Amino acid sequence: MTGGRGRWIAAAGLFALLLIGATFPLRLALGLAGADDAGVAAREVRGSIWSGTLIDARLGVLPLGTVRASLSPLALSTGRIELAFSRSDERLGALAGRLHGSDPRGLSEVDGVTSVSGGLGAIPVDTLRFEGATVRFGADGRCVEAGGRLQLSVAAPIAGLDLSRGLSGPLTCADGRAQAALSSQSGMERLTLSFDGSGAYRAAFAINVDRDPAMAAALGALGFKPGPDGFRLATSGRF
Repeated sequence: MTGGRGRWIAAAGLFALLLIGATFPLRLALGLAGADDAGVAAREVRGSIWSGTLIDARLGVLPLGTVRASLSPLALSTGRIELAFSRSDERLGALAGRLHGSDPRGLSEVDGVTSVSGGLGAIPVDTLRFEGATVRFGADGRCVEAGGRLQLSVAAPIAGLDLSRGLSGPLTCADGRAQAALSSQSGMERLTLSFDGSGAYRAAFAINVDRDPAMAAALGALGFKPGPDGFRLATSGRF
């Protein structure tokens, strides 16, 4: 009798824990997970840790829109924070991936597109497209893992160049920073983008003008400087 009662008490306790976990607010869980430190913000957070919604979410200056989100129970069981997110929006396009709040923190398995608020400084980048992108940083802010590809779409014409198909290339770790070495289909335009765990980025855009004096003058007016690999524009900022 006593043994049966003990089993019932244990089962009731387990049920209570599962109920608490199932209804634990995602908003509180994100706070405990250090979402603010990771640059994640939202106008409103709804739902539980297993099925929630972030309204008008942002990652730094990158707008994510409204995304569905849930914490990984497997990661939680080992003391790690892993948030799966997804967006299905006809206007903004699809976006999905995982956000890691514990060391190493960052993003993994990201596919989809997001706009770039304000571009990259003087470089008028309009959108970022992720293809299986992974970028993770250690506690010291140094890149420890990077993979997949990144594509940038340039919003405005630059000196008459056709960059409508954007620039793309692989993501890697280089000298402790995440780096994307991007180029256009012709290879005449190249952009190197690197950033650290705090979101501070450096970008260098190089264009080979093939000794075209009119284009050289137009690029010079936009702030590009002549160099051995064509005309170059360097900028920096924070995501």
